[in-house]
Amino acid sequence: MADCDLLVIGAGISGLSMAHYAAAAGLDAWVLEQDQRVGGCLHSQRFGGDLADFWLELGAHSSFNSYGQLLAILEAAQALDRLQPRVRLPFRLFAGGAIHSIPSQLHWIELLGAPLRLLGASKTGCSVADYYRRIVGRRNYAAVFAPAFDAVICQPSGGFPADGLFRPRPRRKDVPRGFTLAGGLQSMAEIIAARPGIRVERGQMAQAIDRDGGDFVVRTADRRFTAPALALAVPVAVAASLLQTAFPELAQQLAQVSTATVESLGVALPRSRLRLPPLAGLIGRDEAFYSVVSRDTAPDPAWRGFTFHFRPGVLDEAGQRACIARVLELPVDGLKTAHVVSKTNRLPALRAGHGQWIGAVDRLLAGQRLALTGNYFAGVAIEDCVTRSLAEFIRLQREG
Repeated sequence: MADCDLLVIGAGISGLSMAHYAAAAGLDAWVLEQDQRVGGCLHSQRFGGDLADFWLELGAHSSFNSYGQLLAILEAAQALDRLQPRVRLPFRLFAGGAIHSIPSQLHWIELLGAPLRLLGASKTGCSVADYYRRIVGRRNYAAVFAPAFDAVICQPSGGFPADGLFRPRPRRKDVPRGFTLAGGLQSMAEIIAARPGIRVERGQMAQAIDRDGGDFVVRTADRRFTAPALALAVPVAVAASLLQTAFPELAQQLAQVSTATVESLGVALPRSRLRLPPLAGLIGRDEAFYSVVSRDTAPDPAWRGFTFHFRPGVLDEAGQRACIARVLELPVDGLKTAHVVSKTNRLPALRAGHGQWIGAVDRLLAGQRLALTGNYFAGVAIEDCVTRSLAEFIRLQREG
């Protein structure tokens, strides 16, 4: 007898949103999560101790009122009143050892023709570099836009699909334009995980997927789970590995997507130790880091926090700490008394023409009680993940 109606592997926002749609349809959804923490790339580091309720985002850090599917889930959980507006602060550019305003780095004459070049321009099939270099000009692209896009997706962005960035969506006027929650964005995952009809099995890493008649069988180190429908909401490389035996052609297709590694270090310091003016974050140009994300958009009276997203393999931990001290204008040993936490993130490195790859995957999934969701389909934004989960759940329902 099956354990549940839908078994989901991965308790990030993709897996939990899939479970939400199943539970809302009256199905019993179980979610297997290898960690004790839910959220995946929604990783809000909560320090506790003398930092009380202070937190830092080690993964995704932005959520907006244009995220309609995400907001609908939170609304169903009666959690919209828990959203807190983020303070609107500027991003700056860090280059040559100094902080610059973004307008000061632009070549304005080169930008004059940009509005005309936008007319009729299509992102479909274009890479970020091909599309934006034509619009803003080569010097502007190299000086500002390429580093900014690298910062957005925490990887070299030139080959990324242009239509995978800044997707236009309608905004909800009843929700703050940019928002977070007490405890950070991970709180959204925790809200969904606690919904009726959803059961999260923590500390359960999927090791193998088999079939038993009409059911899927997922094995972990010490348990066996069965369900008539299965959704994988794990990094693309993990999905490819898990599907090698039961779905070799699909696994081969998934293996075509490369992965980008990001080395992230978060630091929390007393406000009194920092002279840096409040800001949303820093964009690194020709630096060892892609970006610095600040907690200033959700200010704390006593503490400030920054997450540095470093390029992989450029600096060791000592070098990363020295870089942080330099950027924050601290003494070389200034981080000795700071609260420091590290995490390695892995993101899909999508490429122009990715839509054709999605089409090939969806054709292989057609007619199967297997769903794939995650940040390697429409894009890496939270809403992209939720939208994919909804589309896959609708397909499972339609195909019966």
